[in-house]
This record gives sequence, C-alpha cells and structure tokens, in this order.
Amino acid sequence: MIKDILLFLDDGKSNPDRVNTAITLAKRHGANLTGAVLGSMKPFHAPNRDEKAVARMSERMADKTLAHFNQASQQAGLDTDALTIYGDSANSAEKLAHYARNYDLVILRQPNPVRDNFERMQECAKKVLLLSGRPVYFMPYTGHKKTPVQRVLIAWDGTPSVSRTVHDAIPLLRQAKNVCILVVESKKQQASKSEVLVERLVRHLQNHDIQACMRKINPGGNSVTTVIQNQVTEHNADLLIMGGHGTPTLKQKIFGRVSGNLFVSMVVPVLMSH
Repeated sequence: MIKDILLFLDDGKSNPDRVNTAITLAKRHGANLTGAVLGSMKPFHAPNRDEKAVARMSERMADKTLAHFNQASQQAGLDTDALTIYGDSANSAEKLAHYARNYDLVILRQPNPVRDNFERMQECAKKVLLLSGRPVYFMPYTGHKKTPVQRVLIAWDGTPSVSRTVHDAIPLLRQAKNVCILVVESKKQQASKSEVLVERLVRHLQNHDIQACMRKINPGGNSVTTVIQNQVTEHNADLLIMGGHGTPTLKQKIFGRVSGNLFVSMVVPVLMSH
C-alpha cells in the first residue's frame, strides 16, 4: 500500500502539476503527504553576483513554495507535513534521500537542462534513486496534467531493477484501467539469452488482481529508446515503469543507456526503483 508520499517542491513551471499529482495520489490511496523543499535552492530569477542576497532569496522562495503547497493541500481537504532541507548540493541531496527511506513513494521532477540548477537536480535525482531504496516517480519538467494514472506501460527486460519497480508499483497498477507490458527483443537481449519470463509476469500480476496485456516488438533498425517512446505514444500511456540501472557507487553510472535516454527525453511520468 501507499500510505506515505514525499513530494519535492521548487519554483519550476511543473511544480503545480507535481502538487496536483501528489494530492490526487494521496487522496486515492489514503496516504499522508509531505512536501519537501531545498532551502538553498537558487530561485530561477536570482542574480549570480551576491551570494548573501541569493541565500535570502532562496529562503524566501522555500517559505513561499511551502505556503502554496499547504494552501493547495488544505483546499483539497488534506492535512500535510512540510519539510525544509538545508545544505549544499551534495548534502541536501543525501539528506533528501535519507528522508525518502521512510516513505512509500517519492515524487521528484526531471531536471530542466535550461535552468542553472540542472546539474544539481540531476545529481539529486541520482542520489535519491540510489540511496533511498524507494520508488521514485519522476515528473517531466514540462509538466503533466493526466491524473490519476489510468494507462501504464511497463518496459520489461527481466532485470532485477525493473522487477523491483513493478512490485513497488503494484498499488498504482491496481487502480489503473489499462496495463501493458512491453518487451523489446533487441539484439543485445537476444545475445544475452536471458529469460525475460514475461508470461510469468502476466500471471503474477493476475494474482494481484491486475490484468495486463503483453507486446513483444522487434526494433528493427530503431533504438530501444525510440521503440519505448513510440509505444508510450501509441499506448497513450500516462505512466512509464522501468528499472533504474546502476551500481552502488555514485562514481559510476546510475542510469543505463536506455533509462538515461528516456530520463532526458521523458514526456510522461516515469517510475523507477533501484
């Protein structure tokens, strides 16, 4: 069950959609909702020349963001908690990951490449995914207004990472109207001769009262990333489920090539676990 949700807040354009999504999920699952903001996050329009002024603006932005979150939650009839996390880029990301360990679901946003905080948010996303041990619901930085989740696409390759994500997602899958499991039969997957056992996954989900269809696609000359993106569009999915690949050291890649490409170009929310 989803009974505790941690929501990341900032001053980005996607923040209202993130708040609405979190409120919708909290109400549907009867969950507690906590809004978290980084007290040292530089506001979008802050100048670079005066560090003390930027610090003051950051604190005011954090207070204002939490106030808007509390107001939206109260209007929705929810009692919520608020959390301000202080520290530099590395410390605040680790603190957020540590807090996230005590929640059933974490909602973050995709880093926006045009913002000054892109590298900080990218590092934050990696650390929370790697160090929290919890499923992370990434929202596109462009926003996404389809709530609640109705149509889910699972990018299944049989790895432990995606298996973990699917099992973390069972409360969401139960409430979806349509669930489709996609297997891209790439040359790499065929060469590994690994058993993806997708038929077993279909049966396993049925035991959880989740009816899922199955699609096996040969990518031909297309990349696996392109196939998944096309299937998201064709399936009209409002959530993509996939594994967050990587090794337990931050000096190595946290996202695999496919998950990394999709993370950069996501147009719908992506749920990942590690």
